[in-house]
This record gives sequence, structure tokens and C-alpha cells, in this order.
Amino acid sequence: MSEAEPTASSVPPEEEADIAAMLDLSKKKKKGKKKKESKKDSKEKSEKKSESTEDGEDVADESAMEDQKARLAEEIEAFDKEFADEHDRKAEYSYNDLLDRVMDILTSNNPDLITKKRRVMKPPQLTRVGTKKTLWVNYQEICTMMQRPAEHVFQFFMAELGTEGSIDGSQRLVIRGKYVPKYIESLLRKYIVEYVTCQMCRSPNTELTKDSSTRLQFVNCKDCGSNRSVAAIRTGYHATSRADRRAARNAKG
Repeated sequence: MSEAEPTASSVPPEEEADIAAMLDLSKKKKKGKKKKESKKDSKEKSEKKSESTEDGEDVADESAMEDQKARLAEEIEAFDKEFADEHDRKAEYSYNDLLDRVMDILTSNNPDLITKKRRVMKPPQLTRVGTKKTLWVNYQEICTMMQRPAEHVFQFFMAELGTEGSIDGSQRLVIRGKYVPKYIESLLRKYIVEYVTCQMCRSPNTELTKDSSTRLQFVNCKDCGSNRSVAAIRTGYHATSRADRRAARNAKG
């Protein structure tokens, strides 16, 4: 006799329950995967919809802007036709025409920029005082024309000449020694170049200021606004006199 095949009734009930449970779990997993996939699809669809709406809004904004520009252009053309100006040349001005107009406005409002005032410096007037001294008569007048303090000019000349001097009651400079006007004039030119004239625009309209923090002196131009630092005046040779030697001996004794 052949062996009999097992029937459904021959399987124990416990095994049937296990198989059924396994079948249910596999179905649940498949359903969960389907749910996850459906969520992803919905997100992608929503993103695509938002992008499409944004693109549509951008296109609508651009079209609205173009419509506004076209309307403005039409309004401007209609206004020009209605209120036409015979003297309105619009963009037909050449570069030379515009430059001439600017120069005319500048000259009319600021005539000092075109016509600069030329200052004429008087030569130093020297006279002899006795046999060992020279008197500079118009010393204060020249300091006023240069807009510089008399004490600063005095320090410069004493350092360059290497001698001694003083300013009398009439604001005249008394210099120890014999000097000709040409030599004093050459030193005056040197002082003007170093401490008066602007190096940018060559204007003598400057002022000498001193910075309290750095103790440096600056020449500020009133015409072009530039400034530069100048060197301090160094004391030159000092000739000792009898009074100086006598004072030195008394100090030692």
C-alpha cells in the first residue's frame, strides 16, 4: 500500500495559529510600507504644487510690471504731445555744451576760483645801526603779509644767520652783524618756500598750526584744503659774546 499524504485535518491547531499570525504580520508590514510610500508621494506632490504656484506668481508679477511700464510710457508720450516744449532738447547735449554750462555756473557763483589774487612781497628794507648791527625796518609788515607770527620768523632768521638779535618797540628786527639786503631776501625766499607756500596749488594763502598732542607744525592751505607737516626750526651757531663769557665765569665762581 502507498503511504497516505497528510491532510489539513492532520496539522496540529497550534501550528495553524502560528502560520496565521505570520501571515497577518507580513500583511501588516506590506500595508505599513504602502502607507510610508503614500506619505512620500503626497509630500512630493505638495512640493511640486507649491513650486508651480510660485512660478505662476512670478510670471504674474512680471507681466503686471510690464503692463505698468507700458502704461507709464504711454502716459509720458501723451503728456509730451499735449505739453510740448520747444526748448527741450532732451539728450541732444554734447559733452562740450555740458562742460561750458558747468564752467559758467562755477564762475558765476565762485569767481575767486578762476581769478587768483597775486600777492606782491615787498623786499626787506635794511639800514645800518652803528658799525656792528643791521636794522630790518619793514620786518613786521612782511610778517603780516605772510600771515606768520613775528616770533617764528625771528627764530628762523637767527638760526640761519647764526647770530643774535631782538625786536624793538617799533616791531623792527635788530640783527647783530653786517648784512646786505640780497642775502636777507634769499633767506626770506627760503622761509616762504618751507613755511608759507602750499606745495599742491602754490598758493600763499596758508596758516601755520601746531598739534598739541604730537607737537608737530602743519601748513594748512585755505584754497585747496591740503596740509603738510613742516620741520621744526633748529638753532644754529651761537656766537658767544663778552657778556656770555662773563656770565659763565660768574656761574662757575
